[in-house]
Parts: sequence; structure tokens; C-alpha cells
Amino acid sequence: MKLRPIALLSARLAWFLLLPAVSSSLPAQPISAALEERLARIEQQLARLEARLGETASVRELAPTLKEYSELTRQLGWDGKTPMTVVKAAGREQKLSIGGYVQAHAEFGDAPDSRYTGINNRVQLRRARMTVRGSFAEAFDFVLQPDFGNNSIAGNAGYRAGFADGYLAWTKYEAANVQVGQFKSAFGYEQLLPDTKIHMVERSLPNDLLTVSRQMGVAVIGSVANKRLTYNLGAYNGNGVNNGNNDNDQFMYAGRVSAALWSRGADRLAVGTNGYWSRDTGAFTGHRTAWGFDTQLNLGAFEFNGEYLTALQNRFTGADVRAEGWSLLAGWFVVPKQLQALLRYETYDANVDTPATTSANWTVGANYLIKGDDLKLSFNYLLGDPAGPLSRQRRFMSRLQVSF
Repeated sequence: MKLRPIALLSARLAWFLLLPAVSSSLPAQPISAALEERLARIEQQLARLEARLGETASVRELAPTLKEYSELTRQLGWDGKTPMTVVKAAGREQKLSIGGYVQAHAEFGDAPDSRYTGINNRVQLRRARMTVRGSFAEAFDFVLQPDFGNNSIAGNAGYRAGFADGYLAWTKYEAANVQVGQFKSAFGYEQLLPDTKIHMVERSLPNDLLTVSRQMGVAVIGSVANKRLTYNLGAYNGNGVNNGNNDNDQFMYAGRVSAALWSRGADRLAVGTNGYWSRDTGAFTGHRTAWGFDTQLNLGAFEFNGEYLTALQNRFTGADVRAEGWSLLAGWFVVPKQLQALLRYETYDANVDTPATTSANWTVGANYLIKGDDLKLSFNYLLGDPAGPLSRQRRFMSRLQVSF
């Protein structure tokens, strides 16, 4: 049996129709090396066959290519029988991907720190986010990430969609990417970790209360020295998320520098320092100044993280307030890349000049990585000594995380 050139052209057309499905099926991460090799191999085989369009080709000659093509389409979720749905971008972007993640929580127990005061046993969608990313050939990217979940430790009576991230970026130079829009400000190592990759169910108390999280602004972000040194400098409105106002004509300025002091394969020792400054008018009127430093060590199955943060509210009227806190975390992969045991200690003082304002927490945790961070089950047990008369407050927390 012989196949005419029209069959080769049909295969080529089907292949190009399949490419958008490849990119949209893996939205939040690059295509794996194995998949890239298969794509390249099929492209080469089709190119060789196309060069023979003036001839006929036997089924035996086409069999290896058609077999791999069939296996790849099944891997991407197409059975080859039902019509294939292809997502096509409406604009002229070079790449477009759609993804997201859902984090479902179940919590029981007391209030080990001030974040849980008044919160009962509950089940909630902590985060439910859809992420749209795109890139233009002219080195411009965009990210839109609305959140449909609770998006807070505090309970919300009615879920309302709001943007977590929404920004444009110019990415021509690795040493100087420019971002404008809403994104995480450059302060706090743990705060800057993606929400899907934090070690415990929730971030530490000092990191939650002393950082300023996402803001509206502009930043320059880059890395040099073969990515061993990174920096992040930004100017922001300083009024929080989903807020287009600025309380005065001043901006909040934040910056971070981190460096890898040593690396060998996956093992790594890194340090970082960061700070921010803001002049505010409103509920608080005065200057805010904060700084901190952190370190991370990965060594085989073990990892250790430490972070110290402090913030000063210099009020134009009334007494100044300085708060500080630190945390230490240790992790051990009991089963490599699958089961991780964790231990964290943290302490936070809401006002170093006032007695009885210090709280401390111990957290014991376990992460079961069913499919990496894409499908992960986490359990935490908190034992806290909050500021005030209560002590030994316990809380059990669990999270099921699905990324798609």
C-alpha cells in the first residue's frame, strides 16, 4: 500500500493543530525534556517525509512516526477519535497558557496566634485561582490571576473574585525585567514563595504580619553572575491589593537582594536581605520602615530555612511602635520527592517596648507529594502560646492542593 503526498500534508497539518494543545496542556511549567525530545523527533521525521512529496511512501516507512504521533496525542488527552478541541488566542501573542490551582482546607481547634482569634472549626477554599499567561515575540509578557476563594486566614462571609496577580512585563534582558501592575512586593523570603510551594499550610506569623504582600506598582527584577545574584527593586502605591488609589503623593519603596553562596547539584546555600520604606496618610500617618534577612540551606534530603523581620511605625502623633519576629524551619524527605516531615518554630513581638505582646508557635507538619506540588496533601499540628493570658493553644490543619 502506498500513501500519496496528500497524506503527508494531512499529517503535517494535524501536527501543527496539535502544537497549541501541547502548550495549553502544560500551563504553569515548561514542557518536560522527554516530551521535547519526542516533539523534535516527530518534527524531523515529518520533515524527511515532506522532502519526498514527489514520491510515494509505504505504510512501513510511516509506521514509526504514526505510532509515536498516536502515543503523543493520547498522552495529551486526545483519543484520536472524537474531534480535537484547540484553544486559539484571539490576539497575536506567541504563547498562551491557561492553568491554576485550588487549595481546600479543613481546620480544627483553638487559636494558637492572633490570626485565628474567633475562628471555629471549618472547611474552606483557601485559594481558587485561574492563571492566564501570554508572551509576545517582542519580549512582552502578561499574567492575569483572579482568585475565587477565601484568600485569607480570616473568614469571609461572601467570596468575591479579586485579582491576586495582574501585570505586564518586559523580559528582553534577564538582568533587568520590568513589571507593572499588581504583584508581590520585594519584601520577605517566605512571602515571595509561590503559594503552591510554601512548606507549611500557612506562612509563619511574623512573615504574615510584617510583610506587605501584593501591591500596585512597578518593579525591576533581574539576575546576574549566572543567576547566582538576584535583585528586585520596586515602587508601589502602598495601599494593598485591588486598590487603584494612593493615600498621598508618596510611594512605598521596596528592595531585595539574594545570593547563592554555594551550590553543588541540588544542594545549595543562599542568603538574602530586604527592606521597604513608606510615608502614609490615613489610618496610620507617619513613616513605615522595615528590613530583614534570611538564609536557606538544601543538603540532600534535608533543608533548613531561617528568616528575621522587623518593622517600625514612626508616627507623626503618638508613640512609635516597633515589631519583630523570626522563624526557623527544618525539613526532611523521609521518602525522596514524596513524603516530607517538617518542624518550624516562630516567635513574634507586636511591640518590643510593651510587655506581654510576644507570641510563639511550634508547628509539626507532613507533606505527601502525590504528584509533586501539582497534587499535594499537607497536615500541620500547631502548638501556640499567644500574647495574653492563654497558653498551649492547639490547632490541626490540613490542605489538599491541586494544580492544573
